[in-house]
Amino acid sequence: MLLTLDPMDALAQFGMKYWTYLAAHWRGRQSLAWSFWINLVLLRALILLAQDGLSPDEGSDYSTQGPLVLGLSFGIHGIVFLWQVVGVLRAAEAHIRAKGAMANVWGAQLGALIAFWLTASYAFDSWQMTLPAPGEDNFLARMDREHASKYRLDVATDGRTLSIAGTIELGITRNLTARLDQFPEIRIIALNSSGGNIYEARGLSKLIRDRRLDTRVEDLCISACTTVFIGGQRRSLKRGARLGFHQYWIDADYNVLTADPVAEQDRDRALYAARHVEPWFQAKMFERGADDMWFPSFEDLVRAGVVTEVLN
Repeated sequence: MLLTLDPMDALAQFGMKYWTYLAAHWRGRQSLAWSFWINLVLLRALILLAQDGLSPDEGSDYSTQGPLVLGLSFGIHGIVFLWQVVGVLRAAEAHIRAKGAMANVWGAQLGALIAFWLTASYAFDSWQMTLPAPGEDNFLARMDREHASKYRLDVATDGRTLSIAGTIELGITRNLTARLDQFPEIRIIALNSSGGNIYEARGLSKLIRDRRLDTRVEDLCISACTTVFIGGQRRSLKRGARLGFHQYWIDADYNVLTADPVAEQDRDRALYAARHVEPWFQAKMFERGADDMWFPSFEDLVRAGVVTEVLN
């Protein structure tokens, strides 16, 4: 006689066995070793590995599936984890009553704490998955735009003169290079700047020297701007315009261990020496304090070789 099992009965029996297993762990009726290593360590490891495998690719997110992801996270890292830990703690209590040994219990408690820390970390990660991934408009791009907003690079209608107006900011050398590549007929760099970053100023000066461009000041060029000016092949100054020099300083509220203003001043003196500026002028360039600008006379600038051409 052939006996067949109704699928619904089979499903009910499986569900009963599954529920019985869950209840046995929850009530601490399984051994401490089984509760800890299988129901906590192994199951939690499988859950965390599964989350790693299902994490969105770099640049992607689950922002459109936020409720589903957060719901699963609450169930797996909340309800399931609570079931795991409570079962282990109750199994530990039963272990003490039966055997009186504490070493295994302490190990299980430590393992539960570690599992809690990992679970909290992964729960936080699952929340982050629901946040929109940062696009191309990232932090560095915003910083570049902020720096670029502090100066202008304008090409004159004749196509031969480019003016730099504003402060010398990070990224300006890169942007000037691109502009010069775009307008290869440019021969003169007109400066109107209160200075800025000395490293970018050196980059501009080198770029101007390498392309054998001329520099011009019709209004004001002070501090790091003068380093840019000295890079010109011919350096013209309009009567009434001013070049200003002072000691270098560090714009920071903390000690910058790798920065040495005196050494940086010596480096820029070398740029003036390479342009055949008189030694007496080099010696006076950085005598004044950072808040006490030195404006050499027009005659001294010409006599020292800083200015090579006069504009009326």
